[in-house]
Amino acid sequence: MAYRGNRCQVCTGCGRCAPGGSLENEMKVVTSSFLLPERMDLQQESVRPQEAAGQYPGRELAIADLGTTTIAMEWYDGRGKKQGEYVCANPQRIFGADVISRIQAAENPMMRRQMQQLAQRALSEGIACFRQQGGHPEKLVIAGNTTMLYLLMGHDPAPLGTAPFTAEYLNQERLTLEGVEAVTLPGLSAFVGGDIAAGILACEMDRREEITLLVDLGTNGELVLGNREKLLCCGTAAGPAFEGGGDIWGADIIALTARLLELGLADETGLLEETYFEQGITIGDVHITQDRIRQMQTAKAAVCAGIKTLVSAYGLTGPEQISRVWLAGGFGYFLDVQAAVTLGLLPQNLEGRVTAVGNAALAGALLYGTGTDMEGRIRLLCQRTQALNLAGQQDFGTDFVEAMYLRRA
Repeated sequence: MAYRGNRCQVCTGCGRCAPGGSLENEMKVVTSSFLLPERMDLQQESVRPQEAAGQYPGRELAIADLGTTTIAMEWYDGRGKKQGEYVCANPQRIFGADVISRIQAAENPMMRRQMQQLAQRALSEGIACFRQQGGHPEKLVIAGNTTMLYLLMGHDPAPLGTAPFTAEYLNQERLTLEGVEAVTLPGLSAFVGGDIAAGILACEMDRREEITLLVDLGTNGELVLGNREKLLCCGTAAGPAFEGGGDIWGADIIALTARLLELGLADETGLLEETYFEQGITIGDVHITQDRIRQMQTAKAAVCAGIKTLVSAYGLTGPEQISRVWLAGGFGYFLDVQAAVTLGLLPQNLEGRVTAVGNAALAGALLYGTGTDMEGRIRLLCQRTQALNLAGQQDFGTDFVEAMYLRRA
C-alpha cells in the first residue's frame, strides 16, 4: 500500500514525506507560485521608466501605492536611486475588506474621519521610517484607487457606490504629511483610480501605436485597453479572490484549480469531486475548499467578461488584435499564464503576449514625480480615456455567465 504524505492528498514533490511518499496514481508535482515561485511562466519586465533617468530635480522623493489591502511606499534619493521601502497592511481593513464595505462605513461621518486618520497615519509612518534610515524626502506622490484617495482626503465616497457612480474629485489634490508636501495622482472614474492612471504612464500605453491591455488584479480588478489615440477602462468586482487569504495566494488558486481540472478532481463547472466536496482537498501547503473555488470563478468570470466587453466596445474583431498584455501587481508577477488560459481568466489568443510588470502604480508615481510636464501628460491621458460601467453594457451579463465555466475562452 502506497504511503500517503503527512499532510497532502495530492503530492507536490516537496520531499517532506517518507521515501516513496506518493499517491497510488503517482500524481506529479503541482505547479504553484506559492510553492515553486521560481517557475513563473511569463516574461518579467521592470516598468521603471527610462524617461525619468537623469531628470531628477536633486531632491529626495517618496512614492506610495495606497491600496485597499496593502500600502506600499518607496524612497528615492536625489539621484533617482531607491534607498528604502515600507509596506504595511491598510489599517482601514477594520472597516471592511473591500471598497464597498468602506463606502458603507463612511456613511457615518465619525467613521469616515477615522479612516482618513488611519490612512494619513500609515503614510506618515512610512515617511518616519525613511527618516530613521537617513532619508529626508521632500515630496510624496500617492497613487491609489478612487475610493482610497477619497477617504485619504476626507471626501464622502457615497456617490462612488451608487448609480450613476459619479466621481467629483478626480484631479490632483495636495496635503501635508509629517511636513512633507504630498500630491495624489489624478483618477479616471469612480471605478478606475490614480493607481491605474499611474500604470498607464508606466507602461506608456498613452504613447504606443500598438494596442495593449493593462490588467491589474487585486482586491479590485481594473482593465485598460487601447493606445495613444484612445483608451477604454473599466473596473470589475474581483473581491478578495485574487488577493488570497489564509494559506493560499490568488495566483496559487489559479494554478492549483487548473491542476485539479487536469487530474479530473474538479469539472469545468468548478465542482469538486464528491470525495472532496464537503471538506475540500489539500495540495502541498494549501487547502482548497469548494467555496474558495467559487470565489475564484466569480472573480475570473468578471475579468474575462470585462476583457471581452472592452474588446467589443473598442471595435476590435477579437483579442488577437492586442499586441501585449501588461499584468500589474503581485498577482500578475506570480501568475501561471498557462493555467490562467486553461481556466479562461485570459483569452487563449493572448497566451505568449503577457508581460508581468510588478507594481505599475509605484512605477507611474515615480515617473509622475520626476518626469517633465507630467501634469499635462496625465491631463491629456484622462481626456483620451473613456470609462465603461460594465453593468450597463448589453452583453456583459451573458458573457459573465458563460465565463463562469472553467475552460479556455
